[in-house]
Amino acid sequence: MLDKAELGRRVKLERLSKGMTLKQVADASGMSPTHISEIERGRTSPTVGALLKIAHALGKSATYFVEEEELPSVSVVRKHERKQHSVNDSGQSVANMDFLTSGIPAGRLRVVEIRDLEGGQQLAPPHEGEEIFLVDSGRVRVTVGEAPFDLEAGDCIQFKASVPHKIERVGNERPRVLWITASEGLVSP
Repeated sequence: MLDKAELGRRVKLERLSKGMTLKQVADASGMSPTHISEIERGRTSPTVGALLKIAHALGKSATYFVEEEELPSVSVVRKHERKQHSVNDSGQSVANMDFLTSGIPAGRLRVVEIRDLEGGQQLAPPHEGEEIFLVDSGRVRVTVGEAPFDLEAGDCIQFKASVPHKIERVGNERPRVLWITASEGLVSP
């Protein structure tokens, strides 16, 4: 869990990066400069309301300041740096995934390349947000709720991620699929 000293450090760094004084942030947030200073020095934790006001004054989402892992504002993932994950079922590999993105502060998007897909897999539990599958090669069946959709190279499907869903290979060719998720609090494995 993020401590108040780290949260304060992030607020101060963002304020300084914008060239703003404590008074300017105070005026924009409706808070006192003293209170913001206390937060920046880690002497007090802001309430949710105070953090929202400060974030708004700095032009950021409040989640930017409370992410567990400090992330860069611009993220570049080189091919050789991708995090890889294997999905297993009963000890047998059913899909391999490369995480093409690593995240930015308050980021809501994740892009994953799915390879070597076998049987029907639920890759993530239902959650708030959206998902997109873009088939680059091969054929897959995406079942959203009870409705199956057969897709081939070039096809794309988008749906609410709160509906149970799974993806499976159709035919002998191993498909390559880009999986894009948009949601609060996404993390890589």
